[in-house]
Amino acid sequence: MTTDYAGPLPDTTDPLTGPHWAAARDGRLAAQCCARCGALRWQPAPICPECLQAGGDWVDLAGTGTIWSFAVYHRAMGPAFRDAVPYTVAMVELDEGPRMVGMLTDAADDGSDVTIGQRVRASYEPVTDDVTLVRWVRA
Repeated sequence: MTTDYAGPLPDTTDPLTGPHWAAARDGRLAAQCCARCGALRWQPAPICPECLQAGGDWVDLAGTGTIWSFAVYHRAMGPAFRDAVPYTVAMVELDEGPRMVGMLTDAADDGSDVTIGQRVRASYEPVTDDVTLVRWVRA
């Protein structure tokens, strides 16, 4: 794969987050689910924050939700993002409940077309042979 992505890359072999990256590579959105109480969680964690059960299973999510909050970045958070500014980052409340943060790729440069409560869906951007990033677009 050839890409000009120069941003930070996750460790896809990390035992805690690896299943998320494997799902993204397959074009799926996944999160941990507690085997005891059924609570979904994002960020991945070694124990359930609801019932303190160790572990958790990975389940596929619909990959849809609403914009809960957003910010338009006019300064790059690092040198790799210098050519991307301005860009919009949204906190998305997934239909299943957890919230995820990611770049909203179809927003106007100034974010004027983005509103709280807008429907979004996950999109997947392969940046290396091993890493596919989850992005968001309006549904």
